[in-house]
Amino acid sequence: MVAFFPTPFPDELFYSVLARFHSKSGNISPKATIMDLYGTTTVTAVIDLPAHFDVLIGHLPVHHPYTAEKLIKAHTLYPFYSAFLPPQRANLVLESMKSNLGHSVHNRLGIMASSISADKTLKFCRKCFEEDTTRWGEAYWHRIHQISGVYICPIHKTPLCRSRSLPINRHQFIPACQGDYLQTVQDNNGNRNDDYNPRESSTWDNAVTKITALVDDDELSTRYLRLVDNVDKLLHSSYPNRPMEWFANHYVQRLMDMGLANVHGHVRQAEFRQAFLSYYGEPFLEIMQSSVSEREDNWLQAIVRKHRKTFHPLRHLLLAQFLDMSLDDLFTREPVNQPFGAPPWLCLNPAADHYLQPVVEDLSIRYDSKTKSPIGTFACSCGFVYARKGPDANSDDKYRIGRIKTFGVVWERKLGELLKENLSLREIARRLRVDVNTVKKYADVAQQSPRHVSSPISDDLRERQRQAWLELVKLNEQKSRTELRKTNTALYTWLYRNDRRWLMEHSPKPMRVIATKSRVDWGKRDKEILALVQTEVTRILTSEGKPERISISRIGKRVGCLSLLEKHLDKMPKTKSYLESVRERVEDFQMRRIKWAMQEIEREGLDIQWWRIVRKAGIRGRAAEQLRERFELQK
Repeated sequence: MVAFFPTPFPDELFYSVLARFHSKSGNISPKATIMDLYGTTTVTAVIDLPAHFDVLIGHLPVHHPYTAEKLIKAHTLYPFYSAFLPPQRANLVLESMKSNLGHSVHNRLGIMASSISADKTLKFCRKCFEEDTTRWGEAYWHRIHQISGVYICPIHKTPLCRSRSLPINRHQFIPACQGDYLQTVQDNNGNRNDDYNPRESSTWDNAVTKITALVDDDELSTRYLRLVDNVDKLLHSSYPNRPMEWFANHYVQRLMDMGLANVHGHVRQAEFRQAFLSYYGEPFLEIMQSSVSEREDNWLQAIVRKHRKTFHPLRHLLLAQFLDMSLDDLFTREPVNQPFGAPPWLCLNPAADHYLQPVVEDLSIRYDSKTKSPIGTFACSCGFVYARKGPDANSDDKYRIGRIKTFGVVWERKLGELLKENLSLREIARRLRVDVNTVKKYADVAQQSPRHVSSPISDDLRERQRQAWLELVKLNEQKSRTELRKTNTALYTWLYRNDRRWLMEHSPKPMRVIATKSRVDWGKRDKEILALVQTEVTRILTSEGKPERISISRIGKRVGCLSLLEKHLDKMPKTKSYLESVRERVEDFQMRRIKWAMQEIEREGLDIQWWRIVRKAGIRGRAAEQLRERFELQK
């Protein structure tokens, strides 16, 4: 048990806390410090995601206020890397850091397999360094400065510097106050530092230089600083962990709202990629190590599909920002498609006393057959029904009307009142926010039937109309509401305009139409699919290019019948039998690639050597050794 332990500073990296402890402990050897803290000398100095916290807690002074979980979440990079993990895996990583399973943490987080690499040196902000020294009496390493993609301090908006000091061995802790620093590319006077090491620093220096030049553009600067702020927010917020499909659903729903995915959730990948590139620009994405290639397996396409792999948090943040989604919405709001916002919606009837008030509860959405854009129809209780194309891009769109479908009795009554005031048609049109021709059209109706427009509806009339409708329904029990409307159009129209809610409640409910499935001649289909499959297999086997493996999925994609082969292969016995006879095991396919490679090497006039064969065939590692034995046996 140690006699003291330094109090961690705000946002201090836990590595920095241990480095300050080592500096103040008086220990000459780093291993002596590790022995004091952990009771062993095998624990290594890890900058981003250290482990062994449970053991450490047991060696701290009596009555200390710390817990393993609190230290991990407040002073390591765990909150950033675990934010987009499903709950079970995030808890598994947390338990690994508490225990002695530190060797598995980076693999479980997906960092080892990620194409975003982290700079291995510690970074710092000169202004933070000065302020920390003034306020706390010493400087320390900040967590936010060590995150991949963070090249600018979120507090001071200045480029970060790269420390020249690195742990000489796995057990060394270097405090910030004793570090020997190296300005990123140039010193404050614009001169290159004499100790600048191009091999160690070129990648970081180039990134800082490029990002500094790019953010001179106001728009891109705002986007980058917002990205850095979101990184900082992930470190300091405690969002709930969600399943992987939670985020994919959020992204697809937002792409649907933006017109970059159809109503079924299928993303228009080419348009999506182009819009994403236009938003950030390829140079910026290169610096963020998140370039988007034209290959179908690029990360941008994969992240909006159903998957089991994790993605670097930086790429989630890049996509969320492109989709204009806040972290609060992304983590806490259910992924529901609301192209016109949440209910209730505004009534845009100028004649109603609740004009511009959120009282509309009835919204139906359909999608344009050509553009796939959502079209919302809003029906208010006052009878005013309007529609507009979505999605709403800003707060002003909720005041927009695309087309008025029904004015309703309230609007018509108001028109009658204004006509009695002998106002000009132009003035009436201005007050009711319609075209003059619309006023003329409805003015004729009002003049022909002024009682309908200006007089309130009597209870006796309403009751007679209701009884007439109920009688009509009783006499035509088998008819739908649409058929009843055609039977007595005038009655239906009156009730729809003046008593709509009652009409809907006392009309036949929509009948569910059960589509009759046409019977499939599976024998005939079996022969047709078999011919297509045989042709495609022959094409693959006779191709002069690099061999492709014969599998059901590949054949299905080639002939355009993948779903049919996956779901209904048992109903096509001839096709099934043929596919089972020609489909290749991995080993057989590799041997075919080896034979092809030998032919290519002979054609090129080179000596047939095993290393040339496996290189040409694209086979590596243990598989190559196993195939060599099989190859030798078959020679």
